[in-house]
Amino acid sequence: MSSLKVIKNRIKSVENTKKISRTMRLVSAAKYVKAERDLSCARTLGTSPQYFFEAAGLKVDLQPKSRLVLAVSGDRGLCGAIHSGIAKAVHMSVETLKLTTSAPINLICIGEKSRVILARFYAKKMLWTASEIGKKPSTFIDACRIAQRIFKSLEDHTFSQIQVYYNKFINPNVSIVSTIDLFDRLSIISAPKFVLYDGLDDNTVDCWVEFTFATIIYLVLKESSVAEHAARMTAMDNATKNASEMIKKLQLKFNRTRQAAITAELNEIISGASAIR
Repeated sequence: MSSLKVIKNRIKSVENTKKISRTMRLVSAAKYVKAERDLSCARTLGTSPQYFFEAAGLKVDLQPKSRLVLAVSGDRGLCGAIHSGIAKAVHMSVETLKLTTSAPINLICIGEKSRVILARFYAKKMLWTASEIGKKPSTFIDACRIAQRIFKSLEDHTFSQIQVYYNKFINPNVSIVSTIDLFDRLSIISAPKFVLYDGLDDNTVDCWVEFTFATIIYLVLKESSVAEHAARMTAMDNATKNASEMIKKLQLKFNRTRQAAITAELNEIISGASAIR
């Protein structure tokens, strides 16, 4: 009977886990709907600097003398491998660059999940980390604060290439690790076709560069947020289904064990009655 009690307790434990995962799926689904609605506005705003970059003839430096990599993830888990995928992509990119050039590389992590993984390999290369990402919906003010801090880092360091790694949302079941390039003030004013904007003063250029940083950071934050909620929704849905399957198997095991116990008791009773006769 003790084995029956153990199985029964385990069934209750899995049922409680199923309730939690089902609740988390519903919460993630609600957050996903809102995040996806916000993403459409963020894409309109965040893709606008790309038109200027193309019009000004800006191109990525394929042989950078120094490189800054931004890894955008979140602070919360239970969403599959979506955060580790960013860290893996950044790690592969940095290691590949090490083989081809001796250019110095620095990292900025937006989100604790990427920092925890990348700190194992590049702790000395990290400039700073932005935390509290994903606990509340990211706003444009959050993006501006991060952009200001990046802008300040550019005052202390010189980078010929700035690349952002983030999860780009495709659909609820698919998100891919993508990159987007940022261009500092020096790169922009050195662009071949920037002469068309010679009338702009330095202060206007600085403000516009910082604004482009903010809009692009806002875009990648929203992309990552939608991808994270979708991944968590899928993960919790799978966890709920797995819990249901486990409950069925445990219930079957419980019934078989109880039946075996009943059969054993009946055999003992029959054997005892036969011995008395």
